Amino acid sequence: MDKSEVEHILISVKSGADEALNIKIYKNGTIARRGCAGLPGVGISGMSLTGSTTYFDQLMQSVSQQILDENINHEEEIKTGSLEYLVAFYGISSNEDTGERAEWTKSTGLRFFMDEGTSFRHNLLGFVDGFAIEAMKLTNPWYFDIVIMALDNMQSDALPEETLVDAPEADEDLNKAFQSYFAQVSKKDLPSFAKGKYYTDISGLQHELVFEINEQSVTYKFN
Repeated sequence: MDKSEVEHILISVKSGADEALNIKIYKNGTIARRGCAGLPGVGISGMSLTGSTTYFDQLMQSVSQQILDENINHEEEIKTGSLEYLVAFYGISSNEDTGERAEWTKSTGLRFFMDEGTSFRHNLLGFVDGFAIEAMKLTNPWYFDIVIMALDNMQSDALPEETLVDAPEADEDLNKAFQSYFAQVSKKDLPSFAKGKYYTDISGLQHELVFEINEQSVTYKFN
């Protein structure tokens, strides 16, 4: 698959049946994400139509033609529990849609389906892990706003107008998602995610978000 043909990037990390991370980035500007690569998974997902190729272009800078030529699907016997790392690339839609409903005619990728106790090593496994981290760092400020919208119904002025958020309806499940997110994200990075942003409540009032962070806990409030 030629690099110029890529229009969609999928990144997935799973432990057994539990999905720790799922990121989709499209050349048409659509981005979607669920999770922070840790467990228990963060039960909050979001999708935005940004209208920009910025996310896609930045990620593709780390992808060489050699990576796209590899097309690895490594599977091994599972004895204790499975780990799956996947980076897939898609392109050339047959139905003129280049988003979630696209019918891609070309694909390639790197998939490593391994036992938790594996001794398997591969240089491209390192690429997949690093690529997932890069995609998370790139989308962290956006995903933070998705989480805040799910938890507090406060919409960041940085979120595109066409944004969808999906989160648990039950308070108990939403609280679990809250705990998972703040346990997995870097506490020192949190203030930068909200820097320069305003969050609008249901009455239309704008607020700044202020953090109080120590070694034991993270709290925040809207001023």
